Amino acid sequence: MGGQGSFVIVDLERTIAELAPRVLRYANARLGDPAMAEDVAQESLAALVQACRNGGAPDSAEAFVFAIARRRAGRAVWRRRLWAPIEFASGARSGAPSPEARAIARDEAARVRSAVAQLAPRDREALLLVAVGGLSMANAAAALGLSLSAVKMRLSRARARLTALLEVRHG
Repeated sequence: MGGQGSFVIVDLERTIAELAPRVLRYANARLGDPAMAEDVAQESLAALVQACRNGGAPDSAEAFVFAIARRRAGRAVWRRRLWAPIEFASGARSGAPSPEARAIARDEAARVRSAVAQLAPRDREALLLVAVGGLSMANAAAALGLSLSAVKMRLSRARARLTALLEVRHG
């Protein structure tokens, strides 16, 4: 029995090692704040560990972790929007990068981020899960609670719109 338990732990460790950098990239793309992204990634992976220890290993660890990361990132954005006016009014400094720091950032990265931000939220979410998070379309569908065909359609729309936005701004 001890051998079986250690197999699960080794598999869980391998799964976390594979998912950690991807979920961190996804959260950072969603939030634009590395510290908040790290918190979201850590909480999402901790939820996977908790689920496995409680005997309820999910069918797809990848879809499970990214679905949690998606919800937690959404909550983090909501909290940031809630506190930003309060921090501004009190003179406290926001955790967001300063305008000067953003201006120093690479032009190409800023151009792509701007174009991605102009996508419809649903299309943007599908694109980030697949392109940045590295999820398969099937796991992105599971994370979003959609059919595979719906995710394919969102990705197709997102890629076409992103290409058009980048061509207009570059040309």
